[in-house]
Amino acid sequence: MNLKKIISAGLLVMAMPVFAQTLDTKALAKFSPATQRAAFEVCKNVKLSADQQIALAKAIDKENDLFIKCINDNEGVLTPKGKNQLNRMREKTLNDILDQEQLAQYYRGVYDAEADAEGNAVANTLQKKYNLTDQNWKFIRVAFYKIALDSRVIRKMMADQPKKANKKIDELKKYYLKTIEEKGGLSVDPETMTITWLRDFDPDKLHR
Repeated sequence: MNLKKIISAGLLVMAMPVFAQTLDTKALAKFSPATQRAAFEVCKNVKLSADQQIALAKAIDKENDLFIKCINDNEGVLTPKGKNQLNRMREKTLNDILDQEQLAQYYRGVYDAEADAEGNAVANTLQKKYNLTDQNWKFIRVAFYKIALDSRVIRKMMADQPKKANKKIDELKKYYLKTIEEKGGLSVDPETMTITWLRDFDPDKLHR
């Protein structure tokens, strides 16, 4: 995952609905309603072929079997150990069936609401503090939304490489903070939540 690919993929997803598609009901007709519903929770965030959906449904059937075993072995209780087993099984399923781009798109769907809330929170805090224009509020909100979203995706997909993940996240932050400077003429320090004005806002200088 290099930075250009992450940013390009992020911009592409921004232009698309978060929910990627509905279920291929014909391909999954032989599976139980519970399995189809669980498969839909994945497919709503990423476009999968019929073959991928069938493989996903088969894997979910195995997850359901493990769930029942965990419950039966512990008098109807799902223990932390059982929950961790199920989570690891789901992550392996996703890594085995989805390619890297699909996996990134899936996690963007998963983390979208959290990232959107974070972007809004930063922009609203700075708006109250500095009485921002609507445009500058928008520039800040979008930049911090993208930082929050792609940072989560990077951490998830590079969990076994924390140093490399942190480096990519730092590069990502610099890139998106620069977009605020270029579009709105202000510099945001996310650590201190302060703004430095670089120039007056001129909407005629925006690249549309």
